Amino acid sequence: MQIGIIAGSKNLPLLLAKRILRNKKFTKIAGVCFKGETSSKFCKYVENPLWVKVGKLKDLREAIKSQKIKNWIMAGQINPLNIFREKNWDNELKKIIRKETNFCPHTIFKVIINYLENEAINFLDSTLYLSDDLAKEGLMNGLNLSDKIKKNVEFGLDKISKFVEIDIGQTLIVKNNAVVAIESLEGTDNTIKRGARIAGPGAVILKFAKKTQDLRFDVPVVGLSTLKLAKSVKAACVALEADKTIILNKEKFLNLSKKWKIPVIGLTRK
Repeated sequence: MQIGIIAGSKNLPLLLAKRILRNKKFTKIAGVCFKGETSSKFCKYVENPLWVKVGKLKDLREAIKSQKIKNWIMAGQINPLNIFREKNWDNELKKIIRKETNFCPHTIFKVIINYLENEAINFLDSTLYLSDDLAKEGLMNGLNLSDKIKKNVEFGLDKISKFVEIDIGQTLIVKNNAVVAIESLEGTDNTIKRGARIAGPGAVILKFAKKTQDLRFDVPVVGLSTLKLAKSVKAACVALEADKTIILNKEKFLNLSKKWKIPVIGLTRK
């Protein structure tokens, strides 16, 4: 059995490839990579990786088709700022996006995936082979929450459950029952830094997906870089949506968070 990965940036494509390769039913992983985004480390896990530029939809479609594999998974981020760099778009991308008035990243990426699926390319749920790497409900690293942190987590859960539905971002920073920072196109880490500049130590970091999140792309992800940042800003807690947030290097993430006394909790929206 064969499968393909369209690989964005950072370490999620590598994790996905490793998980797929431990499944003995797969004989081949094909890869399509983005110049300036995909790590070269990904290439050692796939056969004949093909490279395209971000914004060149025709090249992407042809690269996928040339592999003669039906099922593909999209993994890793493509910088959403590229949405506004129309000078890098080819005519094929301009044609399908021109009709869109909503330039939210979730909307644009969904238009692209739906277009490719109309070309007989099938996209799978990006968490399909990553069940062990998802956040699970409850405290995940054995640390307890103080009453103050519990109140902020409950407050944050209520707010982020509403915030993510307006398709601006996936990260919220709260402290003292107040929203300190919300994510936009700057990404999770910059949101955490901004929240820390405003509120100082002791904030709660929350990361959630939309209730109707299209799991074919843009699934929430956290990793060691985010955890190290949480440590540096002296965050009180990291709260992740259970069964929808991928934790890269999960075992190490949870061990380090325990060592650094940062509770990590998986939440399910009410």
